[in-house]
Amino acid sequence: MAEYLAGLLLLGITAAEDIREKKISVRVVCVFACGAVLYHMLSGNNSFGEMAFGLFPGCLLLMLSALTGESIGYGDGILVLTLGLWTGGWFAFAVTVIGIMLSGIYGTFCLLKRKNDPIPFVPFLLLGMEVLLFYA
Repeated sequence: MAEYLAGLLLLGITAAEDIREKKISVRVVCVFACGAVLYHMLSGNNSFGEMAFGLFPGCLLLMLSALTGESIGYGDGILVLTLGLWTGGWFAFAVTVIGIMLSGIYGTFCLLKRKNDPIPFVPFLLLGMEVLLFYA
């Protein structure tokens, strides 16, 4: 349970930053990443392989970021790497997929309204995590 609370806290803090400043604090993400590694080392409930698999969704998002010319920023990929360290690979993957779908729906409405402002992605990750925790 602590893993999911830490993930929610991480996404909550960075979502507010992403909305306000259109960027994510590297310091916050690094603190949470180090915290995840320490938590798993001290609790002994995850193996190195499980932690490495937790990085997989973030790596996919970083590749997607590179392929799209950073339409989805590198910071979002690094954030999902950290989320995967806390919650595990499958959960972080599901959060990312739901976040992409929700941001796509929002982006469609923005296109119809002819708004070309950058869309912050982290709030959609936060919504995706809440959907998984409360409704799945």
